[in-house]
Amino acid sequence: MDPYEAIKSELYEYYFERLPQKVEKLRQTVFGIMDRYAAGHPAASSYFLKAKLYDVIAENIEPGMLPDIPFAFETGALLATCDGRFNRGGEHANGWLIHRNRHLYEDHDPETYAEYNRIHEYFAQTGVFADFMHLGIPMKKVFRIGLRGILRELRAAEETCETPAEREFIACAEAGICAMQKIALKLSEAAAAAGMDGLADMVARVPYDPPETFHEGLNTLGFMRKVLGTLEGYGFSSMGRPDVLLAPLYERDRACGVRDDEMLDLVSRFLLFWDCTNDRRKKFENGWEYELENTVTLGGCDDGGAPVFNGVTRLFITARDSLRCTYPKMMLRFSESSPEEYLRLVSRSLTRGQSYSLYENDDVTIPALVGCGTELRDARGYVVGGCWDPLTPDTNNKFSGEYFFLTTPFKYLMRPDGGHLREIGVDFIPFEKAGSFEELYGSYLGVVDQILKRKLRLENRGSRIWDRVNPACALSALMEPCIPMKKDMTAGGSKDSRESAYFTCLAEVVDSLDAIKRLCFDDRVLTVKELMRQCAENWPDEELRRRAVSLPSYGDGSEESSRFAGRFYDDLVAIAGACTTAYGGKCRPGFNLYTEIVYLGEETEALPNGRRAGEYLSQGITPSRLQKECSLYDLLDSVRYIDFRKTSGNSSITLTLPAGKLDEEKMAVLFRVFARNGLQAVQPNCVSREELISAQADPENHRDIIVRVCGFSAPFVCLSPKYQDEIISRNMSEI
Repeated sequence: MDPYEAIKSELYEYYFERLPQKVEKLRQTVFGIMDRYAAGHPAASSYFLKAKLYDVIAENIEPGMLPDIPFAFETGALLATCDGRFNRGGEHANGWLIHRNRHLYEDHDPETYAEYNRIHEYFAQTGVFADFMHLGIPMKKVFRIGLRGILRELRAAEETCETPAEREFIACAEAGICAMQKIALKLSEAAAAAGMDGLADMVARVPYDPPETFHEGLNTLGFMRKVLGTLEGYGFSSMGRPDVLLAPLYERDRACGVRDDEMLDLVSRFLLFWDCTNDRRKKFENGWEYELENTVTLGGCDDGGAPVFNGVTRLFITARDSLRCTYPKMMLRFSESSPEEYLRLVSRSLTRGQSYSLYENDDVTIPALVGCGTELRDARGYVVGGCWDPLTPDTNNKFSGEYFFLTTPFKYLMRPDGGHLREIGVDFIPFEKAGSFEELYGSYLGVVDQILKRKLRLENRGSRIWDRVNPACALSALMEPCIPMKKDMTAGGSKDSRESAYFTCLAEVVDSLDAIKRLCFDDRVLTVKELMRQCAENWPDEELRRRAVSLPSYGDGSEESSRFAGRFYDDLVAIAGACTTAYGGKCRPGFNLYTEIVYLGEETEALPNGRRAGEYLSQGITPSRLQKECSLYDLLDSVRYIDFRKTSGNSSITLTLPAGKLDEEKMAVLFRVFARNGLQAVQPNCVSREELISAQADPENHRDIIVRVCGFSAPFVCLSPKYQDEIISRNMSEI
């Protein structure tokens, strides 16, 4: 039997048969101890209780050692699909403090809490006032000075504390780092008991001290991901940049005689550990079931701007392609000046029908981050976390993942009474009462502006007590600014505060506004009221619907549509840019959408662009699939009036490219074209519709097809028919 297939079987058995019982046992034990402790310390602060929680978790974990996995970072505390968030996939021990204190969000300011919930249908966020997921892991300090060095920093800071709040943070952070080392020693004991003496010695030393070998560096990446998730109760979505962090260790090992094939085997086993947290033996009924929020970022440039492409890059891409691992997600940075060998390497699997990655354009994203206040050196070191979040976790780590549903205010403005807009006290003019298109357009933007500013104002107010709910002191100690500031991340202890606003359904709203302008104001085919009735009744006039669909639209390269899309983009970015954040940073706009393209689409009513109720929505800046299929170059022409350097929250596009027409060389050229034309984040598939339809009918013979869904990749045959049909329905961009 293939040794890697044997490892998969071993991991599946551990993750899905043995691990759930361990996780629940730990949760019950920790909750019991902490309940008794809190009862005996009724005046204890959140920092005091979190310090105790760190220690109780570390003391009671039962690490898992697997004989064919040469790493020691499986704590036995998180379910297979859990990224660290306290309730992801099930309840976890790290959620005790959050469960105890979540009521504070409402109790502290009931009016703010109630108002926040009243406008919740306009946006989506994975937490109360703050995002409890999508956090990056600060890796630089661990690789530079280890946990020992961080403890030295904390003890030095303790000597200069001036307030009780500062002392509480430093004490809690020290408890968190000590708990991390206690877990390392428990992992060491478990490895020794399993007869893995070399591994036991390694994890006892590292990351207390910085890693010195490639093997130690790989283990450190996994250790930080698992142990922070075990302790903090928040979801972590990035393990950093392996080809930056591990490159010196790789070169040192090679100089000492370690062969590339030995290191490739280590990387292969490392990837399998994460990939098998998805059980590919079953079909996933909902797309989000396949989402694990676990990434590494490869390529790009270093702090000085020089290209990053080395032996570590090759090892990770080669191992992934050979094993067909979709996790950890490999986010691939590129630019117009990327090395040719790198672009061809990252194109190889893509042109063979295996799309594993999001491709992020440094020429856009680095200036975008600098434009929102990030220092150039930090911006050059960004990682892509979660689905598409540009993160600089060594310096800041705050909100992310907030979607603003542009179709929701549009829906209510289509109604003569404004529906929910009136209930929440927003000023508006219903579409049918607008005397001109400019008045209609201004009413829509005004509503978006009012709701977004209200949302951020409420978040700013509500998140001020975040650290009273669940401070993240171990995480904060790893970040560069928090120890000098003596302040937790959740209390504003970062270099620059970060909140994002991800606008959704750009194409649907652009095309619908443009259709209203053309049909009702320019050509006077019907009144706005009559068009709104067509939408309310789901387009009973098919001839009229076809006329709406046949209008020029975003994505076809036409001058007027492209110019209007640029105007709308600029107006939304300006609205977001005028919003302030809780601790003085800039709001980061972006254009993205996740699996809501299906289930939010099912709930979205008919729109003026000819879209019927329930049909799919577009992802990010992707054109509507109502549009006739155009060439890739028409699509690129459509964004000529959009400067994505203004979207520091990222703007992603999903492309379906024709199978058989692209090889590695041509795809490398295309990536340079994407960079030159200013696309920011590209999610391509290179597969034919016919092949996907065949895979639906005969899945066993098409298990090698890997598709980019939306923010993650998956074997096509593992997806439910609903999500398979969505991918098949996507427009092909002809070349």
